[in-house]
Amino acid sequence: MPVAPLSPLLPLSRPYLLALLAVALGAGVPDGRAQRSSLDTLLSRAERTGYDETGRYADVVAFLDALAEASEALHVTSFGETVEGRALPLVVWGAPDASCASVRAPRRLRVLVLATIHAGEVAGKEASLALLRDLARGEHAAWADSLVLLVAPIYNADGNERVAYDHRPLQLGPIGGMGQRPNAQGLDLNRDLMKLEAPESRALVGLLRAYDPHVVLDLHTTNGTTHGYHLTYAPPLHPNTPARLADELWARWLPSVTEAIERTEGWAFWHYGNVPPPEFEAPRAWYTFDARPRFSTNYMGLRNRFAILSEAYSYAPFEERVEATRRFVEEVVTYAWANAGRLKALTDLADAATVVGDSLALSATWASLPEPVEVLLGAVDTVYHPVTRAPMLRRRDVRTPERMPAYVRFAPVETERVPVAYFVPGTREEVIDLLDLHGIHYRPAAPPEEGEAFEIDSVEVASQPFQGRLARRLHGRHVPLAGPDGAPGVLVPMNQPLARLAFSLLEPRSDDGLAAWAVLPDEILQPGRRYPILRVPASRR
Repeated sequence: MPVAPLSPLLPLSRPYLLALLAVALGAGVPDGRAQRSSLDTLLSRAERTGYDETGRYADVVAFLDALAEASEALHVTSFGETVEGRALPLVVWGAPDASCASVRAPRRLRVLVLATIHAGEVAGKEASLALLRDLARGEHAAWADSLVLLVAPIYNADGNERVAYDHRPLQLGPIGGMGQRPNAQGLDLNRDLMKLEAPESRALVGLLRAYDPHVVLDLHTTNGTTHGYHLTYAPPLHPNTPARLADELWARWLPSVTEAIERTEGWAFWHYGNVPPPEFEAPRAWYTFDARPRFSTNYMGLRNRFAILSEAYSYAPFEERVEATRRFVEEVVTYAWANAGRLKALTDLADAATVVGDSLALSATWASLPEPVEVLLGAVDTVYHPVTRAPMLRRRDVRTPERMPAYVRFAPVETERVPVAYFVPGTREEVIDLLDLHGIHYRPAAPPEEGEAFEIDSVEVASQPFQGRLARRLHGRHVPLAGPDGAPGVLVPMNQPLARLAFSLLEPRSDDGLAAWAVLPDEILQPGRRYPILRVPASRR
């Protein structure tokens, strides 16, 4: 690749050194007088350093406190703690205060903006802070007519503090370093939404139970294929996502946002994907990521809620990534505001629908759009980090269309009929605890008079651990039970709003459930044993 000059990223320039000195002396964090003065003087750490750095936890907290002091419209609270005991800040705008009762009382659409789930991907953090400052200034005031905004700008707060130069190889800054991908336990929080092992994940799902946002935006930064998009996105990808929600996102919402950005900024946004390199020996095409509900946006789809993944482009300058993310959030929220009543009605319909007797996916694979599309590929130059001299890639303003299949959706591979209910023995406390954490309804019950048990014939065990777990895949068959067997437990009815999530969690052959994550003890998940969770089958129809 050609080597381009590093400008405008100048190594240790005088303004950069002065900014570092100001931070060290406590300058730039407003005192009480500044908090009450114009918000024009309130700058994030990224802005103070010319986007050479990203905000640390203390910077973010100070910025939010200053906003709350300056504006009665913003209410700062927290929704849990990290592994290392840092409070997870949450900002509420559009409600009288930050209480659940106030946020949920209005008949308004509730939108959650989540940033820094991966703490090396910090454009969303900086974009959300800038957006909050805009709201404190009185911008976007019309949004409050029909929605409440919740913003969690620094979700992986522990990872954010582990700043190093080498956490995102080839990413174009911030040159002062960035946090790490996992949390302090070494867990990827965007793979933890089913097993809920991390305290941050449990806190996030607790937020979902308490505030019940109708829409979630999860803000990331992507590397990989050199493409021509400033930002790529994805709706929930699991095929069990309610069809009405998926149709709204695919046919109206995301196209509307794409067109608005193209019209106002001249930037190209499109569905997330990568073209596999030749060594993968896969057909040349544009492939999205993964349908499993361990990912936040896919998980939200199984909760009957709208969700959108945002992926700013790693090889764009940091300031440009922040602005692209900010504009994306603005356009997504503007659409939500303009269509709030209809969007809320669609989530209400999804909650009221029953899936009992339906066939839902246990696993899925990529499905292409009906026709090949023109994917915009790009080009990059190599520049070098001013301190480490490690290579970084900088996007060129190049868009080269190439017509290819686009595998940006998923189709079921294996399906199963949804039962009337599941029975969980009272001895399986780890399962009941997960039901509580997710907010899945159940009631005490005796074993079912007529039920089905899954007899395990064989078990595939992964050769390498992932997220500290050896994944499993069960093989076997459901067999009828002659009558009630065993001690009391709980019955999980499937005519409830979270039935789709319960199905993916409890089905023995689900690719992201209790068995897949080895939540149940090893001695149970063995050939010749019965999976301990029983089914109350639906009548054939």
